[in-house]
Amino acid sequence: MLPPDVRDWLPEGHLAWVVIDAVETLDLAALISTYRLGGRGRRAYDPTMMLTLLIYAYCCGQSSSRQIERLCEHDVAFRVITGNQRPDHDTIAAFRAGHREVFKDLFTQVLTLCREAGLGRVGTIAVDGSKFAANASSRANRTAAGIDRALHTDTGGGVTGGSLTGGSVTGGGDGSGEREGSGQGEFDLGVLVEARLAAAENTDAGEDAEHGPGRRGDEPPEDLTDPGRRRARFAQAREKIRAREQAATAQAAARQARYEQATAAREAHRGEHGSYPPGRPPTEPTAPDQSQPLRVNTTDPDSRSLRTAQGFLQGFNAQAAVSDDQLLLAIEVVDQANDYGQLAAMTRAALANLTAAGITDPVETVLADAGYFHPGDLDTLHAAHRTHHGPEPLVPPNRDALRDPADQQPPRQQSPRAKAMRARLAEPDQRARYRRRSATVEPVFGQIKTRISNRFRLRGLEAVRAELALIATAHNLLKLHTARTTG
Repeated sequence: MLPPDVRDWLPEGHLAWVVIDAVETLDLAALISTYRLGGRGRRAYDPTMMLTLLIYAYCCGQSSSRQIERLCEHDVAFRVITGNQRPDHDTIAAFRAGHREVFKDLFTQVLTLCREAGLGRVGTIAVDGSKFAANASSRANRTAAGIDRALHTDTGGGVTGGSLTGGSVTGGGDGSGEREGSGQGEFDLGVLVEARLAAAENTDAGEDAEHGPGRRGDEPPEDLTDPGRRRARFAQAREKIRAREQAATAQAAARQARYEQATAAREAHRGEHGSYPPGRPPTEPTAPDQSQPLRVNTTDPDSRSLRTAQGFLQGFNAQAAVSDDQLLLAIEVVDQANDYGQLAAMTRAALANLTAAGITDPVETVLADAGYFHPGDLDTLHAAHRTHHGPEPLVPPNRDALRDPADQQPPRQQSPRAKAMRARLAEPDQRARYRRRSATVEPVFGQIKTRISNRFRLRGLEAVRAELALIATAHNLLKLHTARTTG
C-alpha cells in the first residue's frame, strides 16, 4: 500500500527535498513580479513550483522539456515537486526561455546557501574553459556568399533544392521485412484488425500529445518555413560574419602595431647602446588567411565551430572559476574559440560573486593553464595583487614550464614576464600548488557534462549564458546535497 500523501514517498535527505528547501529560501520577487494577478484565461502554474521543477530536472541530468513532462507523470520526486500537476513541455520550455535574468541571479543566491553549509574553500581558485554543444548543426554553417545567395533567391516559398531535414522518404512498416500472419496455423482476422486499429489509435494519441494536433512531428522548424523569420535569421548570420571580419581586421592591425612598436624600441636600444637588447627580435605577424572564408551558423549565429580532441564541435566556449572544493564561483560563455584573454575577467567575476555571497576568506592564488597566459591579464592581476591584495596568478607560459627545470629545453619565450613566471613555477611549493589545478577545475566540467548536460537547449549567446547559470546552480546544489548527506 502506498502512503496517502505523495510527499511520504520520498525519504528524508532526498535530493528533491534539498532543491525544494533551497528554492523556498531564495528571493524570487523578480520572478513572481512577471506574473499578473487576475485577468482572463487559465491560471498559470505557480512560478516557484516551475523553478523548482526546472532546477531539479537539471540536477537529474534532464534538460529536455518533453522528458521533464513525462517525468512529471510517473517519477515520484517530480510529482512531489509539482504537487501531482503535469505542466506540458511547451509550458516548461516557455518558462525556461522567458526567465533568463532570474537564472543568473539565482546562481549567487545558491552560492550563499553553500557558504552557510561550510562550502567554498577559496584560498586557491582555478579557472578553465570547456566546449559545450550548441542547439545547432554544423551543417548549417554558411559563408557570406552562401547567405547572400540564399537571401537573393528566397522568394518566400520555402527552401528549395531538396529536403530540409536531410532525411529520405521511405515506405511504412518497421523495416523488419516480415509480414504478420505468414506463419503456419490459423488466426482470427477480426481480432487482428481490432488490435491494429487500437494500436493505431494509441500511436495517434501519443503523437498528438508529443507534437500537437495537426502536426506530423517531422515538419521543418518555423524559422525555415516562415519566409520573414527565415530571411531575418539569414540577415543576422550575415551581420555576424561582418562583425567577425571587422574584429579579425582590428586584431591584425593591433598585432602589426605591437610588432612595429617592439621593433622601434629595439632599434632605439641599439642606437643608444650600440647593440640590440637580449632576446630574440620580434616576429612580424603573418597576414590573415583569406583562402578560407568565415562561416557562420544560420541556426544559431552566436555558436562557433570549435576544435576539440574529438574533432570539430558546433558549440560555445564555457568558462568557469572553481573553488578548491569544486564549487562553481563564476561562469561565463564567451564568443571566441580559445581562452586567451579571459583570466582577469573570470577572476573579477569570482571575487564579485564571493563578496555577494558573503564569503570573506581571501583568495590568495588563481590557477590557469597556458592558454590563459595573456600579458595584459597578468599585468592587471599582478597590479591588483600589489595594491589591493588580490589573488596572484600562477599561469605557465607554455606546457614545458611545468617540467623539471633540469629536463627543460631552452625556453623560446624570453620576456621578463615569462621568466618571472618560470622562476615561480620552478619553486617546489608553487609547482605543487599549480598541479592542484587539474584536480580542481577539470573534474567540475566532467561532472557537469556527465550528470547534468553537455549541450545547451537554448539558442543565442545571452540565452546560453542564462542556461549555463541554471546548469551551474544545479551543480552547486548537488554539492550542497552531498555535503548534507555525508557531513
